[in-house]
Formats: sequence, C-alpha cells, structure tokens
Amino acid sequence: MQRNIHPADRYLRLAAGVASLSSAVYGRRQSALTRALLAGFGAMKIAEAITGFCPMKASMERMAKPSGDPAEAPRKWMEKVSTTAGNSVKQIAEKAQDMAAKAADRVQAKSDTPIPDEVAEFLVEGSNREPSDEDNA
Repeated sequence: MQRNIHPADRYLRLAAGVASLSSAVYGRRQSALTRALLAGFGAMKIAEAITGFCPMKASMERMAKPSGDPAEAPRKWMEKVSTTAGNSVKQIAEKAQDMAAKAADRVQAKSDTPIPDEVAEFLVEGSNREPSDEDNA
C-alpha cells in the first residue's frame, strides 16, 4: 500500500475517528444503529490515519487517471458488461427451460390419475345441473 494521505490530513482523520468512536462509546440517548455507525466510522478513520492510506481516495484517483486512449475505457467496460449480461441471460433462460420441463412432467404425471365419474359428469354437464341445497350453503 502506498500512502496517499497528507500528514496534516492524517491528524485530522485521527481526531475525527477518536471523536466519533468516543461518541459511540460514551454518548447518551443514541440508538444501537447510531452507535454502530459511529463506531464503524471512527474505526475506519483511525485506521486510515495510522496506515496513511484511504481506499476511497485511491479509487477516485484511479478513476480520474487517464489510461491511454480516453475512448478505450468505456468500450472495454461496455464489452465486459455485455458479456456478463449475455451469460446471465443464457443461464436464466436455461433455468426457465428446466423449470418448464419439470412443470410439464408434473402435469403429465398428474394427468394420468383417473377422474371420478361424478366429477367428470359435473365437468361435462356444467351449467345444465340443477342447484342443490349444498350450493346455497
């Protein structure tokens, strides 16, 4: 890791980290979530101050740094995204086909079960049937 934080910035980060961590530990009337966030933020700032390296600053510098042809980076990114998306679509389509085949097999297996005669008559006659007392219940 290469240091990317100025010494004055390191002291400020250390002070902010200690203040945040002490507020999380000794603060009153704070929810558990607030204490956890303050403790995490404080620990992160103290770690940055000790190591002299800020990952956010490094990633921002890396994004801002030109790499040869300016049009090359977006093209490579688009190729990578399109390849990943294409693979994902293929996997989803294969899973959908498998699920459809399994569902068709289940329907076929259940269709082999004979229907009782009373149910078959009801399905065939449908609306020709007279209402009974059970229908009104």
